[in-house]
Amino acid sequence: MKDELSREALAARIEDMCSLAQKRHQPVCSAFLNEAEQYEAQRLLSRRGDVCFAFWGGSDVCVRRILKVSESGGYDGYDPEHPDTGGFHVFPVTLTFRKADKPGHRDLLGAFMALRIKRETVGDIFIGEGAAVVFCTKTARDMITDCITTVGRIGVSVSDGLPENSEEIIKPVRYEDITVTAASVRADCIVSGITGMSREKTAEFIRSGSFMLNYAECCNISRNISGGDILTLRGYGKYVVSGEPETTKKGRIRLGLKKYL
Repeated sequence: MKDELSREALAARIEDMCSLAQKRHQPVCSAFLNEAEQYEAQRLLSRRGDVCFAFWGGSDVCVRRILKVSESGGYDGYDPEHPDTGGFHVFPVTLTFRKADKPGHRDLLGAFMALRIKRETVGDIFIGEGAAVVFCTKTARDMITDCITTVGRIGVSVSDGLPENSEEIIKPVRYEDITVTAASVRADCIVSGITGMSREKTAEFIRSGSFMLNYAECCNISRNISGGDILTLRGYGKYVVSGEPETTKKGRIRLGLKKYL
């Protein structure tokens, strides 16, 4: 179920969106993008001064989000029929089931894919006790509400909108705050501080393609790490640099990180 576009394909799609928004004088929306695609889209669009852009996934805590591009000073995408979506047209669907049943993300995605629902039309999936909430496009919503009666062997009821206890189901990604102390902000030093590996093994780890910086493979051991960077270490998880590095009294670097749980 690979759905990530290559950088070249994503850049071409964004260029097409910008051209279409300016030609039509109307906002243009993408399908759901993952974090890596959003990061790259923001990097590309921030260089332009002729368009405005925003992301939305249905809730402030959503990770998968839709990109909306509009011409600068043009129509902002407000839709009087769906004022909460801001022109993104993201729809929540609730699936209810017995509290004793415990479907997982893979189970739900498998049920959707069996209907030939494209992954890019489905955003975040939140699973709680006895209910799950799925954010999706209108096409996916219609197929889910019309056709889904079971998820695996679990019977489900499907309804439009959010359940009354949505705040108990839709929860943000959890993080663990950690601190790394290293000789410098070089990638090999920070990765060594996270993994506990020796500098030599860390260099091999990075050069093998096991380290990603801001969702792009980084094989440069001397690349500096700074506040806001996103570090992905194969086998060790994903981290966000939560602040700028500080220097200790002994001249070492202290860096705060948030580890995705």
